[in-house]
Amino acid sequence: MARNDDRREDVGSLLAGFRVEKKGGRRGPRRLVGVLQKKPQGFGFLLPIAGSEPDLYLPASELRGASDGDLLRAEVVAGRGGRRAGRRVELLERRRREAVGIYRARGRATFVEPFGGDLPPSLPVRRDANARDGQAVRFRLPQGPHDLATVETVLGPGESPALETLSIAYAAGFSDAFGPEALAEARAFPDGPTAADRAGRVDLTGLPLVTVDGEDARDFDDAIHVEAAAGGDRLVVAIADVAHYVRAGSGLDVEALRRATSVYLPDRALPMLPERLSNGLCSLVPGAVRLCRVADMVIDGAGRTISAEIYPAVMRSAARCTYTQVARSLDGGAVELPPAVVERFPRMARLAERLSAMRRARGAIDFNLPEAHVVIGPEGQVADVVRRERTAAHRIVEEFMLAANEAVARRFEAAGLPTVYRVHDEPDEEKLADFAALARAHGFEVDPGEVVRPQALGAFLRRIEGHPEERALNGLLLRAMMQALYSAENIGHYGLGARTYLHFTSPIRRYPDLVVHRLLAAAEAGAQASGDLDAIAARSSERERAAMAVEREADAYYGALLLSGRLGETFDGVVDGAVDAGLFVELDRPFVSGLVPAFTLGSDAVLDEDRRSWRIARSGRAWRIGDRVRATVVSVNVARRQIDLALAEGAA
Repeated sequence: MARNDDRREDVGSLLAGFRVEKKGGRRGPRRLVGVLQKKPQGFGFLLPIAGSEPDLYLPASELRGASDGDLLRAEVVAGRGGRRAGRRVELLERRRREAVGIYRARGRATFVEPFGGDLPPSLPVRRDANARDGQAVRFRLPQGPHDLATVETVLGPGESPALETLSIAYAAGFSDAFGPEALAEARAFPDGPTAADRAGRVDLTGLPLVTVDGEDARDFDDAIHVEAAAGGDRLVVAIADVAHYVRAGSGLDVEALRRATSVYLPDRALPMLPERLSNGLCSLVPGAVRLCRVADMVIDGAGRTISAEIYPAVMRSAARCTYTQVARSLDGGAVELPPAVVERFPRMARLAERLSAMRRARGAIDFNLPEAHVVIGPEGQVADVVRRERTAAHRIVEEFMLAANEAVARRFEAAGLPTVYRVHDEPDEEKLADFAALARAHGFEVDPGEVVRPQALGAFLRRIEGHPEERALNGLLLRAMMQALYSAENIGHYGLGARTYLHFTSPIRRYPDLVVHRLLAAAEAGAQASGDLDAIAARSSERERAAMAVEREADAYYGALLLSGRLGETFDGVVDGAVDAGLFVELDRPFVSGLVPAFTLGSDAVLDEDRRSWRIARSGRAWRIGDRVRATVVSVNVARRQIDLALAEGAA
């Protein structure tokens, strides 16, 4: 097996495992590339990164020196009993490089006790002059069998929830630390664009572009402006020109590609780029001159884009607005923003509504699935978990970004230029049929022959708005959908009802957007695009899934931590799942899910899989998805993110 653990990391090495093998290639055993899911017993499974391949079993003998989350290449071979198994060929990338733990000094011995349960309970570590016994540290994992772990940063005294969630991110290969080459490159840039940087760009510094983000946002990568124009409204979407600073193959590029996305934890962000760029030179902070790329569109009264120009520019944000401010202003409230900015909000809202109506008419599906927002207290403790509010201000920004992304995608398509698309395949018809049957069981007429059409699905979702079953049925439908991903091949975007679509609007935090900006610059210069777009798309899709899993686990950890201090309390909630293990109940406040174990429902309770419900045959009492219940917190295992509930008396 080729060893590459200690090689210098570059773009080529990061893409090695993601390159698509073309048909007609070498003959021999089939090879798969995937992420290792290692089990405590020693064996593991390879989760393929591309296609619809099933997971591949890897015996413990093939996993010596490999860690959970590593990227491996394996051959498909015959295992015991003729079952499909894998033979490890190459360790392509060590995903977990760092971890968090408690530093221990015992005489001459020094070791760390890692957070999380997937590493040994203790690891020998080099003695560090700055670390003290009992302190939390970030340490680099040993790369070879005879290496020692190395302390990189002393994080502070003892354990804390923030360190636990940081450990979750490290386990998936993300980090808040950057290499010396990337940091040196970031420091070398001037504090603002030079005259040479601004040359040849459209000057938009006099246009009152504004940013609209959350209160805690620090990286502002998009700004918007709307004004009247012949034939409709002029919509200008200006996006930070990150590609001007992060050049292909540079140290910054390597760090960005390794992450491929920023990760947002409840208490912090792990950015794709160093803060010098993400929160500084590239961020569209108010009053600062910044380089940008612009989608300048005219949109008619029916929400159709009748013209679009894509060009490099220089801008100066007129104001930093928050979603709360914009929503309050639209509701008639007073906000501390310039009057010239506030007076444009109604026009923005009207345009957003036209764009939304246009998308609905062509078949876009808008899932109404609330997200959890973890509220962190002043001392770093979890204070609450609430539903994240989605206001008219959020819809304005969403619609404008969708319009810009689609306009840029059409530019590539019209010119016949290669790019990285955001695609979404048609859903699985069998899963949609199951969904239609469940919807009928809940009293909603759904034609299984029509349900595959996005227009029919969108109409159904609008029909159930406000119903008790809305949340659960939205979730079930979402599970029937394919996952959106990145691809160098355009197959359209089913969920948006768009023939061509890509991501252009967030290059500070998403690598595919950065690549799209580079490809635009190459086209403007008449240069030929370079880079393995298939491999970039595959890696970006895999890293996006990993980031989503980290964010979900961090939310689940904080939810379990919150309820661990509220044992015996009873809450209102809704049944949002019925499985062999029991009933999943989503609590209203805090917005956390837990399991009512099946055995607590009664010895004669049976699962009706067709109706996704549990029922007691003798009495006819039943609990089905969408039912309102009251549930008591019985036990919590924070380490496993497990919350056990019991239905309160009279809950059904």
